[in-house]
This record gives sequence, C-alpha cells and structure tokens, in this order.
Amino acid sequence: MTEFLHCLLLFHVFLSSWALFPGAEPDEGDVRHIYPPVYIGVGLGEHAHAIPYFLGWLENLDYPKDRIKVEIFILSKEDATIHQVKWWLDSTKQYFKSVKIIEESENWLESGLRNARLQKVERCLLISGDTVPTEMNLIQFLFNEKTHVAVSPLFQSIDGSSNIDEPSETLINQNNVREEILSFSLPLAIDLTTIDSSYLTFDKDNLPNYEGADDPSEVFVVSAKNMGIQLWADNQVNYGFFVNPEKDIEERRSTIRYQIADFLADERPLPFVSRSVRPWQSEATKQGVDKIYLVNLKRRQERLNRMQKIFDILGIEYSLLEATDGQKLDELPEELKNYQILEGYLDPISKRPMKNGEIGCFLSHYRVWQDVVQHNYEKVIVFEDDLRFSHDGLTRIREVLQDLDASHKPWDLIYLGRKKQSENEELWISQHRHLSSVEYSYWTLGYMLSLNGARKLLRPNPLKKMVPVDEYLPIMFNKHPNKDWSLHFEPLDVEAFTLYPLVVFPQKYTNEPGYVSDTEDSVIVTPKPKSEEL
Repeated sequence: MTEFLHCLLLFHVFLSSWALFPGAEPDEGDVRHIYPPVYIGVGLGEHAHAIPYFLGWLENLDYPKDRIKVEIFILSKEDATIHQVKWWLDSTKQYFKSVKIIEESENWLESGLRNARLQKVERCLLISGDTVPTEMNLIQFLFNEKTHVAVSPLFQSIDGSSNIDEPSETLINQNNVREEILSFSLPLAIDLTTIDSSYLTFDKDNLPNYEGADDPSEVFVVSAKNMGIQLWADNQVNYGFFVNPEKDIEERRSTIRYQIADFLADERPLPFVSRSVRPWQSEATKQGVDKIYLVNLKRRQERLNRMQKIFDILGIEYSLLEATDGQKLDELPEELKNYQILEGYLDPISKRPMKNGEIGCFLSHYRVWQDVVQHNYEKVIVFEDDLRFSHDGLTRIREVLQDLDASHKPWDLIYLGRKKQSENEELWISQHRHLSSVEYSYWTLGYMLSLNGARKLLRPNPLKKMVPVDEYLPIMFNKHPNKDWSLHFEPLDVEAFTLYPLVVFPQKYTNEPGYVSDTEDSVIVTPKPKSEEL
C-alpha cells in the first residue's frame, strides 16, 4: 500500500511538471502561455529628469511582474541617474522576476539582446530614457502579432520630433497602423521565438565581411537586411512621449514639463510617477513680470484645477482673479452696474447683439486693468483658464522681455495667443527675436500688458460704450475694420504687438468634442429701459 501511494505521488508530480514543458496543456490558472517571459533592457544616461516617470511606468505595467526580467544599463554618471536607479532597485526588485543594474557596457544594446537570449525569454524590449511610456499595455500591444520580428512603437514630442526618423504622414495621423521603416529606433521590441531573430545583432564582429560604421544601430539594420527581416513602426495607440537626446540637458528637462502640461490640457492620462523616486519640481516664478493673473469663473472649478496643475508643473506663480459671471449680472457691484453697450453694436460675423457672457468677459478684463493701475504694476501677464502652452513658450516670454529692456521699445499690449482676423501683412520688429506687428485679431486667452497700456484701455471710459473685449483691443490699437465704432474710443494709441510664434493656444477649439464657451453659450443681452440709461 505504501509503495502504491508513493507511485501515485510520483505520477502526480510528473503530471504537474509536464505542464512546464513546451507543448503541454496549461494547468487551470497557469498564465504562462498568455504572458510569455519578457526581458526589458533599459539604457539610461543623463535621464534624471525622465526617470521618475520611466520607473513609474515599470512599476505599473499591466503584465505579471514575475514574468519580467529587467536589466538597467547605466551609460553615464553625470547626473543623479545612478543614485535614483539604485534607490528604486532596493524598494522594487522583489516584484519582478529579476532586476539587475549593469554599470559598465561598451555596447549595451548588444549586451541586452545577448542577455535576453541567454535567459531564454520569448520577448525582448530594448528601451532608453529618451522615451517615456504612458501605455501600461505596451508589451501586449507590441507582441500581439507574431508576423513582425522587430517593431518600434512611435513616440512623439511636443517640439515636433519623434523617435523614428521621418515617419510618414500616414503613420503619424492614422491609428492601428504598422508601417515598414528603413532605420533602427528605440524602443525596439524583438520576438525571440523566430529563427531569423537569432541572426540580429548590434555588434559588427558578428557580421561576416561587414564594412560599415561601428554604430550599433547601423549594424542592426544591416543584420536585419541580411536576413530579410522587415523593421516596423507601430502607431496603434499613444505610447507616450519622446525627449530628443540631441537637445542639451536643460532643454530636455524643460520638454518633459511642457509635455506633461500638454497632457493635462488634453485631459489625457498622465505618466505614472514612481512611488520611490519623485520628480524634481521647479520653483514657481512670475516669469519676469510683476504679476500673472489667472481669470477663472468660480463655477468652473475643473478648469481652475487643471490650470493650477499646469502652472505648478511649469513653475508659474500666479494670482487668481475670479471672473465676472455673465449669468449673474444682476449681482454686480455698484461701480460696474451702470455699463452701457455701444449703440448699434452687432457681432461682425453673426450680426447678433452682445451676449451676457461677453459682458462678463469684458468686465473681468476691465477689472484686471483697474488692478494694474491701482497697484502701479509696470508689466503683467493675463491668462484665461482654457489655454495650453507651446513648447518652450515661457522661455520666449522671458526672451521678449529681455529684448524690450535692451531695445527700450515702447509697448502697451503684446498678444501671447490670438486668432488673426486680417490678411494684412505683419512684420518682424528689428532687434527682437519673437516680436511682430499685429493686425486685427481675436482672443484674450493670453496677453502681456504694461502699466501705460492699462491706463490707455481705461481712459475712454469703455463701460459707457461697451463692445466685446475681442473687438475693443484692436479698436484701441487702431486695427479694427469698423471705423464707426473706433470713433467712440479715441485716441487709438495703444502700442500693440504679437509674439511669433504664439506661446499659448486654446485647450479646445470650437468644433472639438468637449468644447465649452461661457461667452458664446450665453443669452443675448436684453436692452435696458431708457430710464435706466440716463
């Protein structure tokens, strides 16, 4: 009987072990056939600015950690990269199948590919700190088709660059696209289960009669070509963002911040931040002016929350100005109640009278101008709560202030974002890097204002002949096409300019899903009785 039980136990162990061999039927609950073992080789140089987000992605991968082997190759010790990675390793390594730091490697790509083969994994992902993934299913997306041996996911930067040289318009603009490319790019996903993949290499010594450059990426392309292996770029989803390694370190740090700010503006999922390595936060400043106003309706708390996060990540010190609500004009303070709309005003496009939202918008900016004059601020910036920043926009703002100080050119108003309404030519201003003359324009989502400019905007007593602020500003710098309106506001001597290229844009445009305008989506004003106008 004892021998029988012993044999039965051995048989049970044999059956359980059989599932470990290729071709065996998986046990119930065994996910190894669904999640093949994966090797992730990471090349990190001066990437301290990206590491908190990169490691956050690793921590939050939607893939069983006990199926992932990670090797991190340290390519430079010029910044805090090595210290961040070691700190992270101590707190996280137990969650993965294995994690290893390699500090010396002449050709980390070849070392990574070789190590993946030696560790008998089925999938190999080689990635550097120049790309910050935000897609938690990246591994599944890249390896869900076995028809491609080598695939690179497309990552794009807010500055217009990408990890793939000259990607086609089809690849950029279409979803669910995989398109053949002719060059190597990281990240690179390699299916190691195919026989042909065993001939891929980054080491020129592995290629007989190779006479090309030593560059591992060029060697890889030749090795793929020799085996007839096509290289593919994948744009199935938005995989994350790219930080151009050709830029200097300060520009790369800045790009990360602008990219995340743009994600916030788009209400897209933000990159995960590591639980143990936190990102550096820049100190908030006024960007060279005396005050930065953020104009926000109290009932639009979601916009305020979003802009606060954007300003925090970009290091903008601001003051909140609660906007005048066009839905509550009957609650205006005494000093604003007696406004009057310009007689005969009709919207230039729709030919409708003024709306309550436009009155609220004008009064909000009017109060900003009053505050500037009351406190004698020499120069300020006014931002509305529905904007996004272009890449390096704040740098251009600081540079235009430097140029104005150097040139001593008089100025009152400078558009930071606008919609040009005229086809007239605009000209560069000499001795300035970003300043241009300005023609008839709309939008007040962002502008710079001087103390003298605020005084000039208040001088005609515009509350007694109100037009929308979009119309009022071009009237005051004498570029409005309706000269009959302009006669009511003389002198038209505001010195106005625009930045080129612009540095702020709307978060959403009129025809985009989710677009909301408290100005446009309001009721037309009911004219006041004559007795109230006197």
